[in-house]
Amino acid sequence: MPGNINPLAAIATLVLALPVMASPAGAAVLPGVNLAGPGFASGKLPGRFGWDYVFPRQQELDYYKAKGMKLYRLPLSWERLQPELSGELDQAYLGHVKDFVAAAKAAGGMTIIDIHNYGKYRGQLIGSDAVPPAAFIDLWSRLAHQFGSSPSVIFGLMNEPQQKSADEWAQLQQQAIDVIRKTGARNRISVSGIGWDGAHNFPQVNGDALARLHDPRNALIFEAHQYFDRDSSGTSPDCVPEDQVEGRLAPFTDWLEAHHAKGLLGEFGAGRSPQCLADLRRAMTYLYSRPANWFGWTYWSGGPIWGEYMYTLEPKKDGTERPQMGVLTDTMHAKP
Repeated sequence: MPGNINPLAAIATLVLALPVMASPAGAAVLPGVNLAGPGFASGKLPGRFGWDYVFPRQQELDYYKAKGMKLYRLPLSWERLQPELSGELDQAYLGHVKDFVAAAKAAGGMTIIDIHNYGKYRGQLIGSDAVPPAAFIDLWSRLAHQFGSSPSVIFGLMNEPQQKSADEWAQLQQQAIDVIRKTGARNRISVSGIGWDGAHNFPQVNGDALARLHDPRNALIFEAHQYFDRDSSGTSPDCVPEDQVEGRLAPFTDWLEAHHAKGLLGEFGAGRSPQCLADLRRAMTYLYSRPANWFGWTYWSGGPIWGEYMYTLEPKKDGTERPQMGVLTDTMHAKP
């Protein structure tokens, strides 16, 4: 999620031997969207389902399926999913996740289970006395047992972790990868970096540390985020000049190529101005020009209660499409 954005305030790698979803217009890059809602109102725990937080509705899936989306990144609250560290998963919340996974699969899509916690649990960093690494490993052991037989599920280990050291975070992710594989799960695993997971500075901040990650199934996807406002924070409706767009994506793309890896642009977004829409088109054209490096993308954001949030893809109440969706669908269906 873009830094310093409160969603409720906004309201007022490689391919393994698993089925691979078809790509638009013959391209290898899979299109998708974040469907936010399950992690909203993170300060209200456990919160009220249908009020403080929501899960995507069938009508959202129907809309995005019709637009050609294949990847659905589902931002979850660790605290709602697992109310006590190393304890049982909450069956009601887990049930909503399972229902969504089944609906997305029926729609021909894949679900990225995204633990949207910034490397924390109840505000305390993983690796602190309050949240030992074993708790993070326990979470992913439990999720692997729940979804390890579902090839349509990708495990997104953590959104935008705030650990101070890329090496420390890489070690925590390696432990999660190891425990997932120990369960026998064959799912793809999406790994993230510190420093807001930016594509523009990925090699300098995360490159060396994440290059040391190892998966015996060779099924890692490296995730990065990138916004096109001045400071890459995703907090402004304004955008940089179009000729700066590729320069923000190229460092990560080149790192992927050098390491024979696949990438996911897990979050990106742009405002509705002509400049921002031109930036968005340029970004998408660039991604589709590098299919050997990119597994896919998930735009930030969709979901039912964004209101007039500047980056939303949800159509207006009268059904009017957002201009960003027009750009995305145009580039998705353009000939490679």
